[in-house]
Amino acid sequence: MAKLLHFFMLTLVLYVPQSILANEFSSSTQSLRHSDECSILFQFKEDMSINQSASSDPHAYPKVASWKLNKSDCCFWDGVECSEKSSGHVIGLDLSSSFLYGPINSNNSLFNLIHLRTLNLADNDFQFSQIPSRIGGLLHLANLNLSYSLFGGQIPNEITQLTQLISLDLTGNPLKLQALSFKNLVQNITDTLRELILSGVNIDSEVPVILTNTSSITSLVLRDCGLRGEFPTGIFHLPMLQHLDMSGNHDLFGYLPKFHANSQLTNLNLAETNFHGMLPRSIGNLIHLNQLDVSGCNFSGPLPGSISNLTQLTLLRLDYNRFWGRIPSLVSLSKLTYLILSSNEFDGRNLSEWVGKLPNLLHLDLRLNNLSCEIPSSIGNQTQLRRLYLNYNNMVGEIPSSLANLTRLTDLILGFNDFTGRIPSLESLSNLNVLYLSLNNFDRWKLPDWIGKLNKLTYLQLVAVNLYGEIPSSIFNLTQVEDLLLSSNQMEGRVPPFPSTMTKLTSLILQKNQLKGPIPRSLLNLQNLEAIVLNDNNINTTVEVDIFLGLRNLKLLTLGGNRITLSVMTNITSDMLPKFEILKLESCYMKVFPDFLRFQDQLQEVYLDDNEIDGLIPEWMGNVSKESLQTLSLSKNSLIGFEQHWPVLPWVGLRLLDLSHNMLHGSIPVPSSTTMNYLVSNNKLSGKIPPSICDLHSLQLLDLSFNNISGSIPPCLEKLNSSLLVLNLRGNTLQGTIPNAFKNRSKLLMMNLSENQLEGQIPRSLENCASLQILDLGNNRMEDLFPFWLGALSDLQVLILRFNKFHGALKIPSKSNSTFSKLRIINLSFNSFSGDLPHQLFQDWSAMKETEQNAAYMEANVDIFGTKYYFWLGNYSYSMNMTNKGVKTEYEKVLNIFIAVDLSSNKFGGKIPEAINTLSNLRLLNLSNNELSGTIPSFMGNLRNLESLDLSRNKFSGSIPQELVQLNFLSFFNVSFNKLIGPIPQGGQFSFQNMSYMGNSALCGEPLSKDCGDPKALEHPTISSAEATWSDLPSGVDWVFMVSGVASGLVIGILFGGHLTREPEDVVEVRKDKMAPVAIYQGIPEDMLLSLAEKQTTMEASKTLKIMYTGADRVKTTRVQTLKAEYEVLSVKEMETVDEFAMKINSIIASTTEQFAYIDKMIVEEVVGRLKAHEERICGHSEVEEKKLLLTHQEWSERNKKQREEYSKSSHRSYHSSPSNQRGRGRSHGRWNNYSNRGRSHGRGVVAQQRQGNRGSWEKKEDRSRGEEGDPRSLRNFRR
Repeated sequence: MAKLLHFFMLTLVLYVPQSILANEFSSSTQSLRHSDECSILFQFKEDMSINQSASSDPHAYPKVASWKLNKSDCCFWDGVECSEKSSGHVIGLDLSSSFLYGPINSNNSLFNLIHLRTLNLADNDFQFSQIPSRIGGLLHLANLNLSYSLFGGQIPNEITQLTQLISLDLTGNPLKLQALSFKNLVQNITDTLRELILSGVNIDSEVPVILTNTSSITSLVLRDCGLRGEFPTGIFHLPMLQHLDMSGNHDLFGYLPKFHANSQLTNLNLAETNFHGMLPRSIGNLIHLNQLDVSGCNFSGPLPGSISNLTQLTLLRLDYNRFWGRIPSLVSLSKLTYLILSSNEFDGRNLSEWVGKLPNLLHLDLRLNNLSCEIPSSIGNQTQLRRLYLNYNNMVGEIPSSLANLTRLTDLILGFNDFTGRIPSLESLSNLNVLYLSLNNFDRWKLPDWIGKLNKLTYLQLVAVNLYGEIPSSIFNLTQVEDLLLSSNQMEGRVPPFPSTMTKLTSLILQKNQLKGPIPRSLLNLQNLEAIVLNDNNINTTVEVDIFLGLRNLKLLTLGGNRITLSVMTNITSDMLPKFEILKLESCYMKVFPDFLRFQDQLQEVYLDDNEIDGLIPEWMGNVSKESLQTLSLSKNSLIGFEQHWPVLPWVGLRLLDLSHNMLHGSIPVPSSTTMNYLVSNNKLSGKIPPSICDLHSLQLLDLSFNNISGSIPPCLEKLNSSLLVLNLRGNTLQGTIPNAFKNRSKLLMMNLSENQLEGQIPRSLENCASLQILDLGNNRMEDLFPFWLGALSDLQVLILRFNKFHGALKIPSKSNSTFSKLRIINLSFNSFSGDLPHQLFQDWSAMKETEQNAAYMEANVDIFGTKYYFWLGNYSYSMNMTNKGVKTEYEKVLNIFIAVDLSSNKFGGKIPEAINTLSNLRLLNLSNNELSGTIPSFMGNLRNLESLDLSRNKFSGSIPQELVQLNFLSFFNVSFNKLIGPIPQGGQFSFQNMSYMGNSALCGEPLSKDCGDPKALEHPTISSAEATWSDLPSGVDWVFMVSGVASGLVIGILFGGHLTREPEDVVEVRKDKMAPVAIYQGIPEDMLLSLAEKQTTMEASKTLKIMYTGADRVKTTRVQTLKAEYEVLSVKEMETVDEFAMKINSIIASTTEQFAYIDKMIVEEVVGRLKAHEERICGHSEVEEKKLLLTHQEWSERNKKQREEYSKSSHRSYHSSPSNQRGRGRSHGRWNNYSNRGRSHGRGVVAQQRQGNRGSWEKKEDRSRGEEGDPRSLRNFRR
């Protein structure tokens, strides 16, 4: 026992010291490891710089600045977290927003902290260094946040080794993640992941289906990741998911599934994706939803009423979709602060049910819808409202006075509606920053004094609101205003002397008013002015350029459309003038290039159109803003060429060059390779099209029309397949064939090669122009069969093949997919087509049956580029000539509601097919001068929109159907020279004159003198010698005197700005000998023509003709005088027939034809003119005297001069400021118009365009790109 106790005590003595020693050793070792980690942290601090620009958080501060080694335990350092266990390892590091600056590489000491569980380096600047692969060694990491820290490059594959990750946030870095790495990453962390936030990381893959297995995930944010393909719907049903954000993935599509009642979703964001379909009723099951954003998708249909179940919503964004119908009652959404439903098709029928009942609403945006109601007076109950956007609707009524209750309102935007009446006082809106009421139909009003009391206004736009009177001095109280837009009103008086207190004014837009007087020198007080827009007023003064010398910030100056004479100082130097970016000095009576331009080196756009500048473009212009100039527009001057010959024009960044309507001669100037739009039409250029044109790799619009260009069309144009949208070579002397140069990638929208000398067939490669809308090959020498294969071009709207040598039947193979489904205008006249008119062809023209809801001009959207002040989305208007109501008319613009079929002057036979009855929107139908037979079908009375119907010179028999009186818009009707019998229908529009019926001897009733009571009236007609003479008139005569009936012309002529024109310059030889007799026939008044046809001998006809030609001072003094003399010496035999006498007339004309080298270029006024009697009939006079003769040469010239002046005015370019309430979000479609930057237009541009009227062929419209909260200031465009 004693021994045992002794052993125990010895053991105890030996054990205790060793255990104490062991504890001491353990403690020493552990302390060393902890100090190593502190050293590692301190080394990290030493490797980084501190830069206050490296973090954006306003609460950022340099956390590492307080770290000091050996002063304290690093566990107590700012941003450092240690474990609670005795080991004391560093397990957390939060250095977010710490001003850290500099690269991080794999050698960085940070990656030695192998026990880290949390690493947050967000909001610093690591200078685009790649995430080191050693990140994969931090195997214990559960939370990794590198957001907004400027890492770049490829995310290392080693990140997939972090299998314990709970939260990963790499947002806001220019990073790339390989698809395989993404899939592996998700697969390795499926069981632990709670938050995956990769916004802005370029993943560029489909969404892996394996994500549907991440049952623990609460936040999935993959915004702007380049994801594509179909979104797995199973993700919506993840049981723990609260925050789902897939926005900004434009190629990601899918639909919303049926939501379960147990969904935990609080935030759902699918904005800017291609999700489609309808919002399901089950969306009402998402009762926890706080934010719902599906803006910019492709959703459609009505909104489900169940949306009112989402009582926790604070934000609801459904903008830029295609929702329609009523907006359900939202009264239950009492927490709603942001309601944005813009750019849909809501009708607003029940706004009054919920407007005024959302107590927390701060932002209400209903713009760009179809709201056609009044603003509910209950709007005044939304007293918390800050922003109200109702612009671009059809809202009516007066603006309610209750708006004055919204005293916290900062933005009030009601423009582009149909509001009427008076504007209530808004003086109480003292917090208002933006007031935009433009383009409404208010009563005439003067600027009220209360506007001057809104002293917080920064943006005031009152464009086209019926303002009149002088600009009041109260406007000078707006000392904070930056943009003042009062254009397109009737403001009178002088341009006011703006005081120096308005120092913040940057944009002064007063165009299109009636302002007078000089431009005040007080503008020099406004030192911050960047834009002065005064064009189209009544300012009649000499403007000294030095008035702008003191405005050093001035970038935009427009003075055109006034009676301004620009005076330029001769001693101006480069340091005296502002550095202009945009200069618009059209119609300023300048005779030379303004000398001050030679000192401008920052110009982006220069417009000197419609001045009196002649001679050569000076050599020094080649050095003006050579690097920055994007637009140079010199049209409508008298320029003849360039002083310096440049193989390529020197402006290296040019995008738009307009030299049209000058007198340029020589070869075609070649602009720089950056040029997108090149217009040099209506000059005297000659030679061939240079092959270097094909090197303009960005060219979208090429207009060389109406020059003297010869040679062939260069095959190298195929190099422009990927860019060229419009090709207009009309009115030259091009020869040869059309090159077979159109490839699969062709983007061509319009091609006009008419009025040349082209031969051969239409190249089959045009089949590759899938976007082609307009094809005009008229007035050439092409010889081919009907190109049925063009019907496969699904966008083709206009097909013109007139005046060629096309032949054969209009046959379409049975297995062909050629339907011409969108065709609106087809003109095959003056060819040799034959056979029956095919029923199926008319049946397939579906666009002629559909009612077009939005009238718009046929245009090509050809350009997108912008500056600070302008955003260009260019539109190029299609033009054409067509015989309409018997008159050849040039249409400078063509509305899409103009539906026309002209098959005249061919060899078609058979009957009119019944399928024509289905073309319900047809406006013009011309089947004249064919061999059609049978009766005129009664079903043609169903063509209720028909305005012009020409069936003359055929073989129709039977009576004129009474049903035609149902054609209420019919203003031209011609059935002359057929075999018609019986009474002429009476009533409706049938007030046509005799010429409409001549050559049908068995017709009777008004307006003919033949009474239907005469039993001979219904006898079958025979063709008399007189009728045979007239029926043998040259085919395609444009009978000016046939215009009759009620000239309603709802579409044709009036809405098109059409002009009577001469025949094209290249009419084929067979027509040359026919033009002069046509002119003579046109010179005969209607009544005289009828009486002449009734004469039995040429003696009687001669006397009638001599009556017409008496009074030399009343007859044109050109070649007609010789013709008159030759008529009077004709040898007339007593029994000679009219037919024989007509042959003698033709012999005179033939000899005259030989004396004219260019009879094909002869216009009607050069031969005979029009009868004054006919002119009086057009003006509404009914009395016709037999002795009223032709217009004299002087009278005709004066009339043409007036028409040219009117045309010139109508084609002037105009600018109009417009707000930014833009539709776009960066994906553009795109006339010279500025709209729909978003890429999906809902027809809003049409409304604005109609209200603005005719702006010429090149225009600008408002850019509706999606601006910051719709602030109209984000736009600042000026309409062209």
